[in-house]
Amino acid sequence: MISVLEYLRPEKLDDALHIMGGGEHTPAAGGTDLVLQLRDGRPRKILDLERLGLDFIRNAGDIIEIGSLVTHAAIASNPLIAKSLPVLSRASSLVGSLQIRNRGTVGGNIVNASPCADTVPALLLYDAELVLKSSGGTRTVPLSQFVLGPYRTSLGPGEILHSIICRKAEVSTGWSYIKLGRRQAVNISRMTLATSIFMNGDGKIGSVRISAGSVFPTPSRIPRIERMLVGRTPSQELYRQAANIAADMMIKESGHRWSTPYKKPVLINLLTRALTEAQSKLIAGMVS
Repeated sequence: MISVLEYLRPEKLDDALHIMGGGEHTPAAGGTDLVLQLRDGRPRKILDLERLGLDFIRNAGDIIEIGSLVTHAAIASNPLIAKSLPVLSRASSLVGSLQIRNRGTVGGNIVNASPCADTVPALLLYDAELVLKSSGGTRTVPLSQFVLGPYRTSLGPGEILHSIICRKAEVSTGWSYIKLGRRQAVNISRMTLATSIFMNGDGKIGSVRISAGSVFPTPSRIPRIERMLVGRTPSQELYRQAANIAADMMIKESGHRWSTPYKKPVLINLLTRALTEAQSKLIAGMVS
């Protein structure tokens, strides 16, 4: 049985932050995860954020600011996001079902801190920073430092996630986003890889970004592999070599589990494919 002692729906941000300062209310965005929590008897007091105007997408020079209550569907259909943050656009289009995409929000996906959150690897690719607000003020935290572990974050008492700031992708950058799951509909990710690549005029890799979900204890970039690839001539052999190193890193950081014999070759194949796809998109864009 679902039982709620108090449900508040303020229309001003300051009012919401004041209520959150009391430490008794749980903020709710799209509510897709909240329903499951309510069935378990938690939380009892809910603060609905829906009327606070946090569903904006703002273009500001070389960055884009996304309100925490923007839905996955809105992100997936936004032309600015598709052009400037294409990996996020693709990731949002693959979240759950159509119903979940219409209600679920990017902020909820982040704060829930699920190891299989679809949008987090994509956001990490764009150096995402989180704007956190409370009655005591505002602070900005890199997304890479926000998720501390499965379902654990550095969100402080009384804080809400206000918005996400992302740096736009470089012009002439190839990208890929691969989500591995057991089924097509309402697919929960078993592994997610997001990559982008830029080539120098001499045909060598100028920059590369790789982030992974459900690979390491938390969604994260893989800087060791990124550094290894820069300045090298791209090839299947190079990508597979990098993927093998990434798989060894996964085992070292996450430990040897029952799923390791499955996940190691899968990661090697998927990362090789992800880098190849990113390079192919880059070449196709240069030709067209």
